[in-house]
Amino acid sequence: MSKKPLSAFDPSRRATLVKTGAALAAGMLPFGLSAAPPLVSTAHARTWRRPNASSPVGKHMLKMYAKAVRAMLALPPEDPRNWYRHAIIHTLDCPHGNWWFLPWHRAYLGYFEQICRELSGYPRFALPYWDWTAEPKVPDGMFDGVLDPNHEAYIPTAADFDARLRSALANSAYWTSPNGVFSRNSQFGQLLGRSVRFEQDLMFDIVSDPSGRLFYEQPGARGLRRERPELNAATTDSVSTATIRAALAAPDFPTFASPKTSNHATSAGFGILESKPHNSVHRCVGSRDCNFVESRGFMADMLSPVDPIFFLHHGNMDRLWDVWERKQQRLGLPTLPSGVELRTDLPDDQKSAAEKATDYYRWAREQLLFFVDAQGAPVKETRAGAYAAMAAFNYDYEPGSGEDVVPRTDSRPRSRPAGPRSFPGKVLTRRVGGEQPASAVVPVPAATIEAAATSGITLVANVTLSFSDMAHDPYVVVLNGPDDLSSVDANSPFYLGTIIMFGHHRHGGPLTFALPLGEKLGSAGTSQRSDTDGGLRVRVVPLHTAMGHHGMGDMGQVELVGVDVEAY
Repeated sequence: MSKKPLSAFDPSRRATLVKTGAALAAGMLPFGLSAAPPLVSTAHARTWRRPNASSPVGKHMLKMYAKAVRAMLALPPEDPRNWYRHAIIHTLDCPHGNWWFLPWHRAYLGYFEQICRELSGYPRFALPYWDWTAEPKVPDGMFDGVLDPNHEAYIPTAADFDARLRSALANSAYWTSPNGVFSRNSQFGQLLGRSVRFEQDLMFDIVSDPSGRLFYEQPGARGLRRERPELNAATTDSVSTATIRAALAAPDFPTFASPKTSNHATSAGFGILESKPHNSVHRCVGSRDCNFVESRGFMADMLSPVDPIFFLHHGNMDRLWDVWERKQQRLGLPTLPSGVELRTDLPDDQKSAAEKATDYYRWAREQLLFFVDAQGAPVKETRAGAYAAMAAFNYDYEPGSGEDVVPRTDSRPRSRPAGPRSFPGKVLTRRVGGEQPASAVVPVPAATIEAAATSGITLVANVTLSFSDMAHDPYVVVLNGPDDLSSVDANSPFYLGTIIMFGHHRHGGPLTFALPLGEKLGSAGTSQRSDTDGGLRVRVVPLHTAMGHHGMGDMGQVELVGVDVEAY
């Protein structure tokens, strides 16, 4: 039988990209951007444009957002659109550290936006985004009224949360098999695979877990305050123009999105976008990692959607996915997992073995089962592949940071020098903890380092750590530098990045974190070889130790498994 590729995934069949909003874009572009207008595909006519939260339109949308939040807070807990019930979707189901991270969050935001549109009574509502690259501080409007989770409309204590939510959660459909027949591919089946058996397990995690509960009581529901809204130096580095450009340089979907795994409840590692801006902003807004004084807030863990800024943060992540996709299209490069060109509309029993064996087939068919629509009913479209394009929710974005990587016209990728693209390192010291850092050396040729500075080649250090289940502390990665690390902080030329564990996941085993080398190689001589093997020296140390705060935190066993440097 003949196959019928979907035009939405076939660059050769896309409609011509058109220019829109030139005057608006020219006046609102943040630093580092050209005045080129946004590119909007005419494959669908977008109805809603998501604005920058700090733009005039964005400030108006924040007021409509507050109306919707207040309405969701007022709903009874039996309603799946209740603010806390909706946040619990993330607690139960959200993927991190794998290639379903982006489509899951696109779907979560898309249905949430529809709920806000319905409950605010404002049919033109579009969810604003927070461009933390251009504005590395919490937008001021997010401290107004119910947009701050410390507002009186929120549940103030864990005991109150337990009293209000336990019964509704116990009586929800999460804990039953459809039609009385157990299926692993059901909400209950997926929860059992995550060791969540009944509402007692969920409530223990939220209100009782002595190793770190998910509920943060007022006034600690958000760490950053209006009088102190700035991101710290490490987080500012994670959202910098250099970091974002390195993330957008990824040549394929798994590199950009995060690595492949067997299902969306397991983690393998974090691409640059998830490893740096995503994880760092979550933890910084939660605050302990920003100032070591205030308690962490909701944004630091898996109940993070209780803080309304969650959705603005992820709006920017979703916007950057769109920027990357448009860059790939203009360069004639893939935008989705390999094998999408074999996709057909044939029934499963008629699909070819070749199609079923592709990465795309497996990725697109992953079942995302927990979303609800504007009326609170379970959504009908549960396949991850349905959320590969913004057409699923008929929106686009007001332009923001990163737009300058999208070529103005279709072009071929720049030529790359011949030679190996990956340089494996040698681990010298494995244990991460105590006074001595774990260390490795990576023999990267000087010509490759020079190409990164002169030819636009992106170099990324992939640092793999093996964690125990209970290890959640942050770790600093140092590139070359002195033997004594006491002077190395986020402002040091030898600081490569901070490995941030987002959420209270069980994550025993190895995880890989992608950290761009970029301008770090040229800062204050860090490109100078300082090892007997003539390579780049990479060291990993607990953040608290690096800052001289010895004895803080009860870290589980962590080992440096490997380091390699990748060029693309």
